[in-house]
Amino acid sequence: MGDGPVLGPAQIRDLIAAYLPDPPGVDLLDVGPGGLVFVADPAGLTVRPGGTVSGPALFAFADVAGYLAVNAYLGGTPSAMLTSSSISFLEATAPERLHARVVPERIGRRTAVVSARVESPDGCPVALATLHFSFPGRRSRPGAGAR
Repeated sequence: MGDGPVLGPAQIRDLIAAYLPDPPGVDLLDVGPGGLVFVADPAGLTVRPGGTVSGPALFAFADVAGYLAVNAYLGGTPSAMLTSSSISFLEATAPERLHARVVPERIGRRTAVVSARVESPDGCPVALATLHFSFPGRRSRPGAGAR
């Protein structure tokens, strides 16, 4: 597997349009050598009393960003599913254009592990997630499972 995603920015945006509801609330901000950066529309973030973004909204953003990154690195794998995760909420934040910097830790034939760092627009860390995905629709070798 190469170092970067196999899909370019236009193809990743096509995935967002195909895989997420309309309007998706998430867009691609940057593709770089260290990973991908996605941005969340503040209108799509659930806000708790007191004006801070809810934990479930932060987790959902990290999950979607991780899912899109895995698909960008594998060339489109809609069957990718989250199998386990952990998240640490680091700082309360108001609803704003949050960024998720997703770095692939391991991309394999059957599983992937990515880290997603959710940040405020000024770079303040808000949450850090580790996401494990599996690909039940992918085969590890040609003809596996065929009868």
